[in-house]
Amino acid sequence: MRKNRRLVWLWCWLGVLVASCSQSGTTNPSTPVATLALLKWTSTPTATPTPRLRRTPTFSPATLIALTLMPTPLPLSVNNPNCKETPVGSLLCLGSLQNPLGEPITQLAVRVYLVDELGNALAVREVATARDYLLPNETTPYGAQFEQTPYHYSGAVAEVARALLNTQSLPQLSVERLHSTYAEGRYVLSGELRNHGERPAENLSLVATLYDEDGRVTGFRHWRLPPDQILPPKQHLPFQLSVIPHLAGTHSVMAAAEGRLP
Repeated sequence: MRKNRRLVWLWCWLGVLVASCSQSGTTNPSTPVATLALLKWTSTPTATPTPRLRRTPTFSPATLIALTLMPTPLPLSVNNPNCKETPVGSLLCLGSLQNPLGEPITQLAVRVYLVDELGNALAVREVATARDYLLPNETTPYGAQFEQTPYHYSGAVAEVARALLNTQSLPQLSVERLHSTYAEGRYVLSGELRNHGERPAENLSLVATLYDEDGRVTGFRHWRLPPDQILPPKQHLPFQLSVIPHLAGTHSVMAAAEGRLP
């Protein structure tokens, strides 16, 4: 009888032990379990700073007064310039400005900044564009030259410094039969300057622009005809001029005509 009690007690003790072990191995579904993926340390990627222009360039007092009095420029599209160091150590920056508006614009100027990696302005130049005015959807090149490349120079940024709506009547001029050949380090352009209007055109000029495959300016020339040259209505005038590319990779050539009405 006593042996049987011992056996019963032993079986009860084993049953309690098994039940306790079974409960300790069960996980409460409502309790989140930390996995290796959650516990693993991950480094936060550092975003590469995007070059930008901080509006902190140093201007002389006279320049500050001129900027304050200058009217707010029109919302135009200006491309950041493509820059290259010249053999004499200066830095030449070429770019283009487009007129997306439905009206002609004039008195165009571009401000070019040389910036470091953080966008701090190291140097600034304000230059007029090659063309005096732009009809809708037309483009003009611009160029800015700096005496030397600043230390920490990283790139160039451009903004429209001046652009006003044109209030004067303009002649209806175009360049036709444009042809170009490359020889001895320059492009020779020939074609016709035509007056489609009903009034004669004077103060005639041509702007020839060289572009690479990405549409960046590689060179340009503003060529003025003689001051006494007048183009009668519905007439054309043959021309020939040469343009030297300042940057490599020229892929296409364009030319535009300008003038004034008497």
